[in-house]
Amino acid sequence: MSNVSIKSKKITSANILQVSAGTNCPQGGDAGHGGRTYLKIENQAGTSIVIKVNGNETDLSNDGNFEVILAGDTECETFLRALKFAVNVLENQLNNDEADERLQEIDIP
Repeated sequence: MSNVSIKSKKITSANILQVSAGTNCPQGGDAGHGGRTYLKIENQAGTSIVIKVNGNETDLSNDGNFEVILAGDTECETFLRALKFAVNVLENQLNNDEADERLQEIDIP
């Protein structure tokens, strides 16, 4: 078991989410070196949220949370880059800006 310090923040609008995140990386290598990265999203009120894991859908709209735990230093680095990419895309689309990345349309229930 690895010790990871996390920070949490409640995000309030018409819904309420709480996000918690932290890492103890770098630890000097792969999962066996004890590096862990943690992300938790919690529906605290009024959030319409559905997650899919390997095609299996779970509705967290009434109450629920999900956690992502990665093991290893490079997993922390690539996860951070992936989250930055996602933030950039969402900000651009929310603000109707042109994104530099390839646009693909998908159907989401």
